[in-house]
Amino acid sequence: MESMEKEQLLQLQAFVELCRHKPEVLHKQELAFFKNYLERWGASWSNRMVSRKELDNTGVIEPDNEPPFENGDASIEVTDEMLEESSEKRSQAMELQNEGKLEESIKLWTEAILKNPSGAVLFAKRANVLLKLEKPNAAIRDHGLEDANRALELNPDQPLAYKIRGRANRLLGNWEEAAKDLAMACKLDYTDEANEWLKEVMPNYWSAIYMQELFTKNIETSTEDSRLHAFV
Repeated sequence: MESMEKEQLLQLQAFVELCRHKPEVLHKQELAFFKNYLERWGASWSNRMVSRKELDNTGVIEPDNEPPFENGDASIEVTDEMLEESSEKRSQAMELQNEGKLEESIKLWTEAILKNPSGAVLFAKRANVLLKLEKPNAAIRDHGLEDANRALELNPDQPLAYKIRGRANRLLGNWEEAAKDLAMACKLDYTDEANEWLKEVMPNYWSAIYMQELFTKNIETSTEDSRLHAFV
């Protein structure tokens, strides 16, 4: 038997989570083959469908109002001397971070960024510290020029940036965005931590998708009703 690819396993895991939290999906016609397979192994179905769970907002925090940090000018030519200085600031920032001096480390991460404004990983690292300080807005600031977003602008395949942005979105209660980012983080560079965070958000992700589907159906029904009334 051929081994499954990591991405296939993640997709299977997501599907199992969907079935666990929204079992009615198994009664869809397109999944009849899978339902039959489960029945062959002894699965049985209750006549009463399990109701959808409400969103669990445990752990969601209020958005911070952290002012924008300096990002430098990515268009400048970075010299070897600047790269060396940036590397030195990065080492100092990591040292302070390991000592638990997070606020101080942010200043040094910023100095490292100013010396090398095109260093995607530097923005991702600073975003990581902001996340530890429970400042998710600053970590993913939605004007697109801050930290995790900025890191992905510079390098769309930066796994740490996806991981941090996903976790920040989870803390802000943005479940769909969180699930997508964490899934991408696992795809690019799998870590147990990112996978645990992904599993944590999946129930709310599917609930959010389910509510969105209901909302869309209600809108479509209302539109259709309006059209019918027009002919009455």
